[in-house]
Amino acid sequence: MNQKAEKFDLLVADLNKGGNTWFTKEEMTDDLNTVVYHGRLDVHEHSLPVFIVVDDSAFTYVRIAITTTSIDKKVIPAVLKELNTLNQDYKISKYYVSNEDNNIYMDVSIPCLNEQFDPTVVVNLMLEVIQPHLDAVHKDILKVARSEERRVGK
Repeated sequence: MNQKAEKFDLLVADLNKGGNTWFTKEEMTDDLNTVVYHGRLDVHEHSLPVFIVVDDSAFTYVRIAITTTSIDKKVIPAVLKELNTLNQDYKISKYYVSNEDNNIYMDVSIPCLNEQFDPTVVVNLMLEVIQPHLDAVHKDILKVARSEERRVGK
């Protein structure tokens, strides 16, 4: 396990003491000692899967599944146009359609070395920046994906 994960574990333990079992932990077997914390983020009527990835690199990142079912390949060009606009307007995040499963994801990369890593910064970023941002844009993203699916006759 990596040093950042050890720090994140302490935060998770504190959250669990307070009755908040927000995260589950998955340790990977790779050269970067990657640990993934799985959680959920409520945005409107949706509970979006969240993956916080900490490892021995100079970065930690938060990945949020904007959709949980694949979008039709026919609508990807229209969806990518919307996501490209978001990527230009919001510097903190990167939106994309995964080549693996055709779901829409949002990644937020956080530069942080082991010594400076503070897990509360990651959680506060999710709650104070990412969640309000998604509250503002999530419905519009889904609207583009769904309206295009209906238009092309999924």
